[in-house]
Amino acid sequence: MDVPLHAADAGPLVLPASLGDLAEEYFTHAVRIRGVHESRRDAERPYLKRLFDWFGPPDTPADLFSHINADSVTQYLIEYASKYGPGSRHCMQDTRRLFLRFAYHAGYVERDLSALSPCVRQPRMGRVMRPIPQDCIETLQNSITGDAPADLRDRAIVCLLSTYGVRGVQVRRLRLGDVDWSKERIHFCPVKRGRAVEQHLTAGVGNRLAEYLRDGRPNSSHREVFLHTDEPFGPLVRPQQLSRILEKRIKQAGIELPEGVPYGAHGFRHAFASRMYGRVPFKDVMDMLGHRSPCSTLIYGKVDIIALRKAALPWPGGAR
Repeated sequence: MDVPLHAADAGPLVLPASLGDLAEEYFTHAVRIRGVHESRRDAERPYLKRLFDWFGPPDTPADLFSHINADSVTQYLIEYASKYGPGSRHCMQDTRRLFLRFAYHAGYVERDLSALSPCVRQPRMGRVMRPIPQDCIETLQNSITGDAPADLRDRAIVCLLSTYGVRGVQVRRLRLGDVDWSKERIHFCPVKRGRAVEQHLTAGVGNRLAEYLRDGRPNSSHREVFLHTDEPFGPLVRPQQLSRILEKRIKQAGIELPEGVPYGAHGFRHAFASRMYGRVPFKDVMDMLGHRSPCSTLIYGKVDIIALRKAALPWPGGAR
């Protein structure tokens, strides 16, 4: 018998009942000892499930830990890297390292094997951000025309992402009290040790939100703005849920994104930053993106090809 971890995603996220208590012990340790946010705890669930599944899944915790050793951990790292990209490898290796450390401190294993799961590191300035092209965003917005609850919700989500360039988690955590209709302001909570984002509530965003809240949002005790369209009408607690909504809408619109452009919310964030960078004061761009460090904002300068061409030095021996 399998136990669903989240009612809205009972299919993809199920753990063997025999390992349910072990998983909850690990997550309780994560919140109480490591001090992680509950959303971060929930984000680790699918990776812990993949880890358990790779070992069988085992019938009991004792069976699981009998298979965990230096060789099996290394082999899993190699196989996972062959199937998933850098982002997924980063999340999996974090979860695996923390779970192995927990298992050692809790006395389930005799050796601390966490060092066998290294971090996936990427140079901060080592890659160019790939934004969703502006014409693709406009096509997507124009394609969501229905009046069904899902249409009203998804139209409002796309409008928020393209207008403010906030992270997907900030859209998922947006609460009813964060929209100040009288003062025409909207507030997004701080995430990733950044700053909160306070913006003017534009007419376009206000209209989309009003349509959804009036005609599409189900009655619920939850204070989050965006909810599932099926019972039990809970909030979008995991990033994959928002990413699936966006990917589905992009494909329905017949949009083919350029290679390397993500289907999730980050593509909209890159597009927003690309529009702002070099056109408004740098400090304002930092504030709009919710960054504390200028280094986090500087990476978007790499997408300003026109400005970069002006900064290029002549090639030695080339035409003068």
